[in-house]
Amino acid sequence: MPKKSASSRRKRLTQRKAERYRKPKPAKQIDDAARDLGPVSECTEDRNDKENENSETIATSVQVYMEHDYYSSSTETSEMGSSQLSGRTPEDTALNLADNSRTTLTQVAREQGYCSSSSEVSELESSRSLEMVAKVKSLNGNDSSRTSLTQKNMECSKSIAPPSGMKLLTDPVKKSVSPATSAVDVSSNFNLLLQVKEKLELFLFKRWLVIIDKDCLHVVYYSIQDSLVVQRSLVVSLSGDVKAFVHNEPICMSIFKDLDPAIPLEADSINNFVDRIVSVVNYFKKLQVCGGIDDKKFQPAWSSCPLGYTDKNSFKECRFVETFRSHLCLKVVQERTWRCSECKKMYGPLRRRISALEEAERHPHTSNKYLSERHMLEKMEKLQKNLRNEKKKNSTLQERMAEMIRKESVPVDNQMADVLTEILSNSNMTPAQSIFMQQQVKASQLRNASGMRWHPTMIRFALSVHLTSPAAYEMMRQTGMIKLPSSSTLFEYTHVEKVSEGIDETVIKSVADRLKAFKEKHKKYHVLMADEIHISQNLVFQKSTGQMIGYTSLDDIESEVANLEKCLDDPNHEREEVLASKMLVYMIKGVSNGIKESIACFTVGKHLSANQLYVWSWKVIGALERSGIAVVAYVSDGASVNRAFIKKHTPATVHRSGIIFDTINKCAKDRILYFIADVPHLLKTIRNCILNSRCDGKKSRRKMMKNGKKISWDFIIKLYEMKKGKNLRKSYKLNPMNVYPDSYGRMKVKLAAQALSGTVCKDIRSQNWDDARETEVFIEKVNEWFDCLNGAHSSQGKKTNNSNLNPYTSVDDCRFDTIANFLMYLEEWEEDAKNPNQTLNATAGNNTLNAGDCNESEIEDGVFNPEEDTPASRRLLSSQTLEGIRLTSFAFKPLVSFLLSEGVSFINARIFCQDPLEQHFSKIRAGGGGNNNPNAAKLLNRNRVLHTIGQMGMRKRKGNSGEACSHVEVTTEPLAKRRWTRTPKLLQPLE
Repeated sequence: MPKKSASSRRKRLTQRKAERYRKPKPAKQIDDAARDLGPVSECTEDRNDKENENSETIATSVQVYMEHDYYSSSTETSEMGSSQLSGRTPEDTALNLADNSRTTLTQVAREQGYCSSSSEVSELESSRSLEMVAKVKSLNGNDSSRTSLTQKNMECSKSIAPPSGMKLLTDPVKKSVSPATSAVDVSSNFNLLLQVKEKLELFLFKRWLVIIDKDCLHVVYYSIQDSLVVQRSLVVSLSGDVKAFVHNEPICMSIFKDLDPAIPLEADSINNFVDRIVSVVNYFKKLQVCGGIDDKKFQPAWSSCPLGYTDKNSFKECRFVETFRSHLCLKVVQERTWRCSECKKMYGPLRRRISALEEAERHPHTSNKYLSERHMLEKMEKLQKNLRNEKKKNSTLQERMAEMIRKESVPVDNQMADVLTEILSNSNMTPAQSIFMQQQVKASQLRNASGMRWHPTMIRFALSVHLTSPAAYEMMRQTGMIKLPSSSTLFEYTHVEKVSEGIDETVIKSVADRLKAFKEKHKKYHVLMADEIHISQNLVFQKSTGQMIGYTSLDDIESEVANLEKCLDDPNHEREEVLASKMLVYMIKGVSNGIKESIACFTVGKHLSANQLYVWSWKVIGALERSGIAVVAYVSDGASVNRAFIKKHTPATVHRSGIIFDTINKCAKDRILYFIADVPHLLKTIRNCILNSRCDGKKSRRKMMKNGKKISWDFIIKLYEMKKGKNLRKSYKLNPMNVYPDSYGRMKVKLAAQALSGTVCKDIRSQNWDDARETEVFIEKVNEWFDCLNGAHSSQGKKTNNSNLNPYTSVDDCRFDTIANFLMYLEEWEEDAKNPNQTLNATAGNNTLNAGDCNESEIEDGVFNPEEDTPASRRLLSSQTLEGIRLTSFAFKPLVSFLLSEGVSFINARIFCQDPLEQHFSKIRAGGGGNNNPNAAKLLNRNRVLHTIGQMGMRKRKGNSGEACSHVEVTTEPLAKRRWTRTPKLLQPLE
């Protein structure tokens, strides 16, 4: 193969160069070339090789030169770098590049038609060579040569201006003939930045890098991982302005304390410029990236909180793996601080959302739009589980029903079958009625009544009827019209466990087992009530235990003290047991679970001491707390022994009035026990006080006055006598029973509430009696206070159109202010009564009602104590009544606030009264027929019967507690029954 000539090879090389020169360089090609050269390496402490330093500097220079199109081809770039490495001067290298590229320029100019003659081509080539030398000299830092070459370059550029026929189509040729002043300015700035970079690298730490841009300087801090990521960066402009970035987001420059003013970059200010950047970098290095809220316990709430976002740590920070930031996060914090002030504000919203997510379950009727994703999934799983269970239950019941039909079906004739079918198909019977009919048909078909297996609901129904009236129960059973269990059968169900006075562990265990079924924490809170019931003073021998029931039960210390006192009074006194005349009964009522059980009974003599009450009460509370039954309140009436019992405690909240309304629970140190005086009892005592405030010419117990106006029962009597014959009247609640109450009427709360109602107040106000102004204000205040503490159920306020009876759902309820205003009213009344300038006789002669117009008997005040009454106290409510009002009012708000904070959705105020215990006593008395006072043994047995009946016991429709449920709840829970065991007779030994 013949050798190719040198001219042909040169020609092909020239053509390739021309094609490469004609083709414009895209930005991506420049970036790739710069990336191949690599970033500028940081200045480390172990840098000793001068040649490596020069090569890195040259690489950086070449990279920047290519970005500014100082070299038009890769050949020029490589020769530029090799010239500095081989020791040649940049001027020689530039001339060499100009000679090598002369052929290329000539070829391109002729092919594109830029030059029409050889003279124009020579001018273009000379201008290209001079411009190359000027650029290299200026970048090399030679000021004198840079100035001379710049002038020459300007002259050449003027002399070789392109002719009118030349067309500048490509960027390289256009740049070659551009004015030299702009190029010199760019090169000068670049030279200054290069000097700043070289000095700055001497002070930087590891993983800090300096990068030169066109008109600024970048100082960046990259990650330590293999895949490098810029975590922080500083951008310094030629004017000295500094911008800081963290995770590609700008941060406020106010965090850089004592930052010097901006210094423009000039030849004589390089050192100051570098010092300012170093100070910023040093302070920037001390700052740490904000760690956000990276606590794992808040992670479930990150996605649902709209105040921030989740940082996945895409910038490879070492302080955290994943965190939650505020939208206003400051990004950087001081060295020993973990999170910024804006991220700290996220604690509250995240904690509230976590507490909402950690709730066991929402109410089943809560709309799905208010449920979180987790709650919706739990609700769906629960519904699916219930559906599966119901299907299994239906299939099991169907199989059991088929088995029962096969084994226990009762054959009936066609006529009876038609009648039963018609009754069952055409009537809407309740489940209880259906069970009753099934039990009646089944019992009527048996030959022997002992073979009947009664349904648990039927047993509870029979116990309820038998407890109400044993005689009526036996009469219904003996007629044969209704099939009922025998009395002996009921006895076996009510005497499974032996009954004894004291704490009933069987009942407490039953209540504790019921509480385990509740998942809510607030279901465990209960109110403890205590009251006395009169019993017959007789003894009963209990065969099961061999004990005599009916004596008083005192602890050893109390018994020894009583005997010692009697021995001191009479040395010849013989020790004897005291028969009990009262029974102290303790009952618990659930705040939100509907539990009501009598849990303890103690026999008491004529007088119960406060010390003995203190011992028994805390003994009962301890037994309840150990079983998981939390006690939050102690409710009692206004008896003197109860007030003395409360005063024995150390107050948890010291009040200026000296009233003790709470104390630390000794059995649960982290909880407070509140004392409540029964509100219905307080209303009766208030009515008794105003009832005895009369101006009838007799010796009345009280002369209640305020602001010079009397508060008297005479106005109520006058109003009733005036309007009793009218069919339409505002005070429609007034009647002879509540206006002229007898000894039994005074014990009814209903009559007291009717006389001191809002309608009576409005009717008195409509009469415009000037002397009755304080009486109507007093009745209005008492009525509002009683309504705020007497809400029975959730719908009572709507039914009666009285908002004061609504349940409490917020700690900011306005009714708390109403209660506080009533207390302020009483304080003002006390101050007015203690005023020495007014006397009792000031208004004694202003009688509005003649004593001869009233035929009612004189009403005595049972709680009146003449030794304590003073002229000032006779103008007020009794001291016992005032103490009870303040005790209840002070304890009510913190008690309701505590229960609402524990998760109770609403609080009905009547749960803090003794109505359940009074109803319990009425059921016990009902079983005694004409004897209202059972003995100790009967009371204990009836307590056990009521526990066996459970929640099925029917209450009266009218009374202090409102209407009762009209249907019987059907339950299949089996009842325990006493089993008889046969014991072999003892063989007498043969004599």
